[in-house]
Amino acid sequence: MNTTTFLINDDLWETLSKTIKSARKIEAAIAYLGTNGAKLLPLRRGHRLVVDMSLASVKAGNTNPYEVEKLIRRGVKAFTRRDLHAKVIIADNMVLVGSANVSMNSKNTLDEAAVLTKDLSVARRAHEFIERICSEPVRPEYLAECKKAYKPPRKLAGRTKPSGSKNARATHAKLWLVNLVDDYSIPESEIGRFEEGEKKAQSLLRNSEKCELTSFHWPHKPKMADELEMGDWVIQCIKHKDGSITVWPSAQLLFIDKYIRNLATGKERYVFHLEILKRCQSMNWAEFRKSAKSVVSDSLNAPRTKPIRNTDEADGLLRLWTSAGRISRR
Repeated sequence: MNTTTFLINDDLWETLSKTIKSARKIEAAIAYLGTNGAKLLPLRRGHRLVVDMSLASVKAGNTNPYEVEKLIRRGVKAFTRRDLHAKVIIADNMVLVGSANVSMNSKNTLDEAAVLTKDLSVARRAHEFIERICSEPVRPEYLAECKKAYKPPRKLAGRTKPSGSKNARATHAKLWLVNLVDDYSIPESEIGRFEEGEKKAQSLLRNSEKCELTSFHWPHKPKMADELEMGDWVIQCIKHKDGSITVWPSAQLLFIDKYIRNLATGKERYVFHLEILKRCQSMNWAEFRKSAKSVVSDSLNAPRTKPIRNTDEADGLLRLWTSAGRISRR
C-alpha cells in the first residue's frame, strides 16, 4: 500500500497541525522559527526541536528566540544548530520533509511543498539525522543573549501576492471528477478550429510513447475553467447512450483551448486537452463507486463534476489505478 502523500500550501499546514496534535512523539529539525512559530508548530512537553538559533540567524530576524522560549516553557527540548537548512518533522512513525520554515510568511505567502511518508526506513534515517544534530541545547544564558540580539525581520515592499494575480499562491484542487456525455461531437463547422488546438496539445505531450491525447469540451465556460491549471489531474466519468457509465483513470491537463463558436452571439467553446496513458483500463460506475466509498467522505450516488480538495481523498482516488493505468487490485 502506498503510504506517501505530496502536500502543498494550505494542505501542508493543515496536515502539519493535525499530525502534530495527534502524535505522541515529535522530533523536528526546522531551519527557522519566526514570529507566531510556537502557534504554527504546536509542540508539547517531551517533544524535541532543533533550529538555527545562531546569533547570526537571530540578528537577521530568521529565528525569533521569544518563540523558542514559549516552546521551552511548554516543556519542549530545544536545540540550536548553526547553518541548519533542513525542514524535517517526525511524528511517531510519519515523516514530513519539505521546503517550509515555520513562519507566517511561509504559511500565508510562499508556495511551499512537502512529502509525508510512513516509510519506516525513512523514519529511522530521519531520526538518526536529528539525533546527530541535537548537540547544542538552548540554555537559559544563551536564550537571554539571543533575546538581546534579536532584530525583527523587515517586510520588503511588494512581497505580498494579491489574490487573483498570476503569481497568486497555488490553492486549486488536486483532482477533478468530470461528468461527461459520450458522442457529443464537435460541429462540422468547428472542426478546423478544434484541430488547431489538438495540434498544439500534441506538441505538449510529455511522453508520446506511453501516452496519447484525449479531450472533452463545453459549449460555454464551465466554473472549473478558472481553477484548472496545466498539470492538474482529471478523472473522466462518461455516460453512454445505453445508460452505462465508464470511468477512466486520471489524465493530466495539457491546456485549455477556447474559441468563438457562434459569431452572432459571441458564445465560446471550451476544449480541455489532456494526456492519458495508452491502453489504460477503465471501470464501470458501480466498480468505481464501490472502490471510492472507502476513500472519499461524500457519497458518490451519481457522477457529477466536482473538485476533490482533500489531499488524502485525491490520492486515494488516483491510487485506484496503478502508474501504468491498470486497475489496482488491493
